[in-house]
Amino acid sequence: MNKSHIFLGNRIVLQRTYAIALLATLSISMSGWQTIAPVFEELLALIGWVFVGIGVMGRIWSGSYISGSKNAKLVVDGPYSICRNPLYFFSLLAGFGVMLVSETLILPIQFAALFWIYYTQLIAREEAVLLTLHGAAFEAYCARVPRFWPKFSLYSEPAEYVVSATRFRKNMADAVWFVIGAALIDFLEAMHDIGYLPTIMYIY
Repeated sequence: MNKSHIFLGNRIVLQRTYAIALLATLSISMSGWQTIAPVFEELLALIGWVFVGIGVMGRIWSGSYISGSKNAKLVVDGPYSICRNPLYFFSLLAGFGVMLVSETLILPIQFAALFWIYYTQLIAREEAVLLTLHGAAFEAYCARVPRFWPKFSLYSEPAEYVVSATRFRKNMADAVWFVIGAALIDFLEAMHDIGYLPTIMYIY
């Protein structure tokens, strides 16, 4: 196994390591916008929560379409009719929103850059598998639907579709971690405000 496969195959470890490092950083720091632009600071948090909401709902929606059928069949309806990787698109929105809740700009930008570096490789790897499994049908799908950024004019949906209850429950559990992450960041900020945590540095 090469280094790229090891890197891509340890997504959970990487995510947890990043989350721990982020929370550790925020436990000793605060947003620098609080004193120089308090309205802008609160606006960042508001936009962040909106992004978290859209991202979480989008993940649950996307996950319901592939519940029990990922790779087994080529899903091209609903969110998969507007982009080929809606789960990752909505994860980007939710994660970016969580970073905005920190009321900084550097953390959302850093997150977006790391997300893009990692997931462009992961998507390419997963699409190679889908091409092997579905051949010409997947090639036609790729020619019609963009890889990542949605094209809403392409939207189509079936009258009904089958959802795996177990997979749907797991998708909801995965999505709620974005809400928990944003809430923890809000909690750390409150602890700084009332003096329970030290503020060693400011982040903008």
